[in-house]
Amino acid sequence: MTAPAPSTGSIIIADDDPSILLLLRHFLTENNYDVTEARSGLEAIELCREQTFDLAIFDLVMPDVDGISACKEITLQTSSPPPVLIVTSLDDDTSINHAFDAGAIDYITKPINWSVFKQRVKRIVESEKNCQKIKRLEFHDALTGLPNRTLLLDRLESATLRAHRNKSMIALMMIDIDNLKLINETLGHENGDKLIQSVASRLSRATRSTDTLSRSGGDEFNLIIEDIQQLEDVALMAAKFSAVIEHDLTLMDQVVHVNACIGVSVFPQDGVDIGSLLSHADAALYRTKERGGNTYEFYSPELGQKARRRLKIENALRHAIENDELIVYYQPKINLNDNAATGIEALVRWNHPEQGIIPPDEFISIAEETGLIIQLGQQVIEKACAQFKQWQDAGIPVSNISINVSARQFREQDLVSILQQVLEQYALDATHIEFELTESTLLKNEDQSEAKLNQLHEMGIKISIDDFGTGYASLAYLKRLPIDILKIDRSFTDGIVHDPDDIAIVNAICGLASGLGLKLVAEGIETAEQLKRIKDLGVDYGQGYYWSPPLPADQYAELLENLKKK
Repeated sequence: MTAPAPSTGSIIIADDDPSILLLLRHFLTENNYDVTEARSGLEAIELCREQTFDLAIFDLVMPDVDGISACKEITLQTSSPPPVLIVTSLDDDTSINHAFDAGAIDYITKPINWSVFKQRVKRIVESEKNCQKIKRLEFHDALTGLPNRTLLLDRLESATLRAHRNKSMIALMMIDIDNLKLINETLGHENGDKLIQSVASRLSRATRSTDTLSRSGGDEFNLIIEDIQQLEDVALMAAKFSAVIEHDLTLMDQVVHVNACIGVSVFPQDGVDIGSLLSHADAALYRTKERGGNTYEFYSPELGQKARRRLKIENALRHAIENDELIVYYQPKINLNDNAATGIEALVRWNHPEQGIIPPDEFISIAEETGLIIQLGQQVIEKACAQFKQWQDAGIPVSNISINVSARQFREQDLVSILQQVLEQYALDATHIEFELTESTLLKNEDQSEAKLNQLHEMGIKISIDDFGTGYASLAYLKRLPIDILKIDRSFTDGIVHDPDDIAIVNAICGLASGLGLKLVAEGIETAEQLKRIKDLGVDYGQGYYWSPPLPADQYAELLENLKKK
């Protein structure tokens, strides 16, 4: 069987007459062109935005958008517009001039002279391909085929504009291959080129399609990484690329170990213009070389330390969760009228073997972002319920236990099923359990939240709104959702003694809770003065260091005795 002839080029044809489309397709296909059809000017414009063609052949007269308008549109609004050949039965100067003014490269009249048409199409396609080759040489590195420095600067400029508009971060990595000069001198430039091509190939396979990998010449590559959410993601990528580059390559029967130095600058922290980003990435690269190479450095030491610390914490947290190393501390909730503990809140703590106590604000956010919160949250529920059962069996008075539920945990985890299993395992009544959620968690998807809250409430679970007053301004959800408790945020408690605004806000929350029949708890009470003011405003329950910080479970019985004396 004879193999099909290679494609001569790709052409889009647009005409509202099916018979003309059929003739054009048949003729062009016979001459080995890849043909895409559009039955209107609008469809042709859309296809030119999505694909790249060597030539566009448009009928002059079409009902929605004519050939001239379509030509003008794709010339102005597509990144790589194809040359346009207009087909027209209007052989008049005005129509022809309009076509050329719109950007058409040529025209041909109906009825089509197919010999002339064939030569004209061939000339235009060959010319376009030659232009593309020249353009590619202008903007791409001849050795690797990657974008060169000229295209890098253009892409970096565009990336910074997008990042500024979207309020996002981008990273520029400057990658320098170690010992290329030595290889060129000892094994020759041909082998040095093979090394560069090997690195380019490995980096290309590891790079996302949304990022730009370029070679600026010599031993230097650059990488633009867009849409960065967290600095630690950059550290992770830099470590990954360093590992990707490191490999053994055989050149002239000698095994050469390849590695690289990487310098990183971040927009906007290290600069908002391309000159600053380039110079700062270069400075970071120099610092990497001073450290001995085969690693990466951020331009800002603070950013680098922060990213590395977060990455280290994430890895350690994953290990801690998998090995059940996290512990639960407990802080009492106090009835302000008789100073008795009426409940207790379970709070997860992490005593890292090397770094000591890591603040919950730091590792909880990491767990939330990475999805580790799902497993962590389930562990807290199980441990809190197990401990509650132990206290019950020991005769230690604990009326209920509250457990914090994060946004991702509430959204993605089947809390109802998990809680049913745990309650059954420890023979606990659901009325002893309270879930604390923030306003923003409940209102991200109100319909789903309402359904899930109703399920929990029907089981007997009490629902508490944590940090009340710091989130959404709309209070309509308090009527609609099955809420039992409001917790006044500690930021209002802090200013309750001296700040008239905080006093007014707490007073308003008290009125709201009273009107809706909700229990009210003030968080963060630390002084007798704060306690007095909170009680004067009508709050019946409180929590804070005035009574006790969060404590390990084995200290809770002693805490109850101390509360009786206070």
